[in-house]
Amino acid sequence: MAQVRIGHSLSDGEKNYLCGRKLSVQKCLVKNNIPCTLSTVPNIAILGSGGGQRATVGMLSSLYQMGKQGLLDAALYMSGVSGSTWCMASIYERPNWSSDIKQIQIVAERLGHDSVSLMDRVYHLVKYYRENKNFSLTDVWAALVVPLFVKKIDPSTLSNYQTCHDKDPYPIFTVINQDCKYGNLLRESFFELTPHEAGYTLAGAFVETSSFGSIFNNGVLKKKEPEMDMTYLQGLCGSAPADNEVLLKILKEWLEGKMGLDGRVMQVNIDVKNSTDQKEQIQTLTSDICQSFFDWIKDWDNSSVSEELLVFVKTFEKVTEKPPDKPVDGNLSINAYNEPLKTLIDLVKELLDLLWIWGTNYNCLQNMEAPGVNHMLLKSETSHFEDAGLLVNSPYMSALRAEREIDLIISFDFSDGNPMETVTKTLKQCKDLGISFPAINVTESDVASPKSFYVFKGVKKAPTVIHMPLFNIENCGSNLEYYRQKYSTFQGPYSPEMIEELTKKAGENVINNKDNLLREIESIVKQK
Repeated sequence: MAQVRIGHSLSDGEKNYLCGRKLSVQKCLVKNNIPCTLSTVPNIAILGSGGGQRATVGMLSSLYQMGKQGLLDAALYMSGVSGSTWCMASIYERPNWSSDIKQIQIVAERLGHDSVSLMDRVYHLVKYYRENKNFSLTDVWAALVVPLFVKKIDPSTLSNYQTCHDKDPYPIFTVINQDCKYGNLLRESFFELTPHEAGYTLAGAFVETSSFGSIFNNGVLKKKEPEMDMTYLQGLCGSAPADNEVLLKILKEWLEGKMGLDGRVMQVNIDVKNSTDQKEQIQTLTSDICQSFFDWIKDWDNSSVSEELLVFVKTFEKVTEKPPDKPVDGNLSINAYNEPLKTLIDLVKELLDLLWIWGTNYNCLQNMEAPGVNHMLLKSETSHFEDAGLLVNSPYMSALRAEREIDLIISFDFSDGNPMETVTKTLKQCKDLGISFPAINVTESDVASPKSFYVFKGVKKAPTVIHMPLFNIENCGSNLEYYRQKYSTFQGPYSPEMIEELTKKAGENVINNKDNLLREIESIVKQK
């Protein structure tokens, strides 16, 4: 019978995996004229930040060039946030992909040219709706939106990776507990999912990944539920709209632009940072936006997107042979009507009723007695998870888990805005949590005109951190701001031409810094 494991040690599965992977690391370093024994093999982690499709393509190109330059097998771990996890899920579809980097090219080709039909996406949404007892907007996001970017619906599961990736870096997908984030519980917010275990990175509570989402009581499995598929996991990891302020901003812009509302919702106030009762204010703002939507929908015949919406409604009716009869939280009950407009309005109303319900999963820690684990994690029946980039846009905490003993972090940063924010924000969090992290000294010039390669040397127990911003003065020159604006986070899927251009920019960062990477790796080996 599966049980919750309270503790900070690595799982036996991860330990065994790493033993095999270290052989690949040793061979890679010897090929690069860095002799080392198994006992001096450095623990290197590759991190990928969030950034939507920009991060997906950027991470894909970075990994391809790492492989082409003979550096990819130096990595023991790979961890991602948000858009980088979309890349990870895509490449880990193929067993031992890092041994044949042509498989990365296959994924890149798919991103630029393939598509997933609306019919297939709606079928998957209905599947989630009928099977997931904790249906939330994450299901909708995962089924309808994520496949538009990754160009595939992936029914496999993360636990499948246990046996078919023995020659690849060990993958870590990261999210955060939304309830803990809102409750200002920083240590308890960080959550990770690996092929073997899912759990709280710093708080130290884990279950087998195949049992994540199942019903536990007092730490013991009571009812097994199906493991989430990789499409849902990508939706969970990349659910930036789960943040109320971000969601309202996206929705407002979509209603104004896509639907041509001509400023009818321009007066909606989306600045809720200082609200003492955020949920109540969100409800009010949602009501305003909904009213604008319904005012617009009355003008159905004149709408520029009426055909698109009608296609969605008819597709939904076609795949729903009979109305799903399972309510969700007593609110959601999607019914298929003969009259398309009524169907659409009802569907929109019901989905917006769930506006702040994202990432709902059964809480595996319910009713446990677990000394050292905050009581907030032990009392609720469900927990809510969201995009880790909403807390810090890079998965540093997964690499800073003490038991992983990481010596060197290679961080590919695809964030928008301040290119140094992930390292400076992580430093602040580490100080608050008592975790060793190198000193971060950056200038105004580093923020305005970043270089392509930074090294922050670790001392004592802190790892050395290599920080590589995607757009920098070396690969963009005087066009830095142009590229930042062209490849924004919240925009539709990139064209093949955009993907090709972005691939080149990201790849240049690795090509131009091969010698720098090898120098830092050699330095770590000498220290060991």
